[in-house]
Amino acid sequence: MAERRRRNFTDEEDLALLREALGDPPFIQPRGSILARWDSLATSDADDSFPRENLSGKTASGRLGKLIKVHREHDAEAATLSGGSEEEESEKVMLLDELIALIDECTARTTAAKTTEGLKRQREEEALLAARRLTMETLAERTPHQNDAEKWN
Repeated sequence: MAERRRRNFTDEEDLALLREALGDPPFIQPRGSILARWDSLATSDADDSFPRENLSGKTASGRLGKLIKVHREHDAEAATLSGGSEEEESEKVMLLDELIALIDECTARTTAAKTTEGLKRQREEEALLAARRLTMETLAERTPHQNDAEKWN
């Protein structure tokens, strides 16, 4: 049996993956359908004369995650160094910048929605506690009167 060698992604494959992910971002999908979207992205990449034959959604997601991580680290390192030199931006860098901005925006929206939902739930719980407290106080006030009613029966 012939051994399959591990193949690294080429710049051409990275660019194709970045373009596809930016065109229809899978990470914007609701929770639970992200992996399915990555799978369909990988399938569409394989159909559109993508250099890599067997690309799974998990592989595509992992590769994009790695590209973004490396780019963020590079940006952080460049920010700590002198900012006087302007580098010529390649298409890959521009696509990564756009994707990172989109991911950060999506993350901020999700965080804000979770915070809003948490505050709403907290307000509802406080209203329920107030209603319970009021009900208990009302019952406590009625208890002596109920004893009087029992005497008449």
